[in-house]
Amino acid sequence: MFDLTGSSLRLGLVAAANALPTILFNLFGGVLADRMETRFLLRITAFATTMMLGTLAVLIATDTVVLWHIFVLAALSGVVIGIDNPTRQAYFPSLVPPRATKSAVNLNGAMMASASVVMPTIGGVLIAAFGTATGFFVAAAGYGAMTASTWLLPTRKPVLSQARNVLGEFREGVSYIVRTRIFAILIGLNFASMFFVFGYIQILPAFVKEFDGGDRQVGFLFSAAGIGALSGIIAAGRIRPGRWLGWTILGAALLFSSLIFIAAQAQQFALVLPLVAIGHFGNGMFTITSMTALQLRVPDALRGRVMGIYAINQSLAILGGLWAGTMGDLITVRWGVALGPVVVASLIALIALTQRQVTGLRDDVDTRRTGKQFAD
Repeated sequence: MFDLTGSSLRLGLVAAANALPTILFNLFGGVLADRMETRFLLRITAFATTMMLGTLAVLIATDTVVLWHIFVLAALSGVVIGIDNPTRQAYFPSLVPPRATKSAVNLNGAMMASASVVMPTIGGVLIAAFGTATGFFVAAAGYGAMTASTWLLPTRKPVLSQARNVLGEFREGVSYIVRTRIFAILIGLNFASMFFVFGYIQILPAFVKEFDGGDRQVGFLFSAAGIGALSGIIAAGRIRPGRWLGWTILGAALLFSSLIFIAAQAQQFALVLPLVAIGHFGNGMFTITSMTALQLRVPDALRGRVMGIYAINQSLAILGGLWAGTMGDLITVRWGVALGPVVVASLIALIALTQRQVTGLRDDVDTRRTGKQFAD
């Protein structure tokens, strides 16, 4: 999109085209994850993604790609992601006993972060050397391998009857979040952090242009973010915050917001890289500690629906590109990146001052209990 238009707003619009269907299907993807065999769902979503990435690669390689192709494929990808995300969130905790849930969440996050350390740099170098189509061909091959791997996965049996009303099941998940205040606050803070802070990732081509950078610099920034996130995830797996879990979550979220704000104001690209890495260290720790707190407390019968709603945060990270891109066009690209962190830092301060359910959160929850005991 940036190659075709050079516009930060267009980057935000294509992000929105991807994120809005994802949000819609996230809401009901959690119901599907609880009603259907998850291995089958993961196979379908991986295969569909392979086909979409391959199609875009061919369009770019043959120089026939136009704007509407990108918007349509982004929207279709959003539908697939909306089903895939809650399916994964419901699937992997079911593979381990409750006592290993924290380790499973850390390992899952570390795998994703590890990939984000290496591949963006490789992708940036490949795109700079061989063109954008190469990056999409490589991505399509990766999802093809993922499709094949789903045949080796164990089965997670459905936890809901096919005969039950879909809307009623969805409302049950929403109702649980609304009446369980710690879920409402932590999910809300995740939503805000991803939309207002993480969304800057979607306009990185415009941001690095402020430093006269190009494809390689975009890859370097992605990798700096990945290194920071991986380090934060590893740290989250090693610390034992005890009765300070709530403060750990809020502090990590504040570190993320503060460092991205400072990075947006930096005058040299060499300074941006460590600032982004430290900021994403905070985001990695925040994401894992808050997700672990939720996974340990959600009843298994509601896991797909509740974590499906939680998974909207990944879509909001994409949709946040529309916020950052719009602010970038209206003011400057730097302030398009910097304004969101101010909003989130203010929200963190409000939670710290008023929500004792969060500041008093502990990490020694009895995993034999159901989430009903945590309703406020």
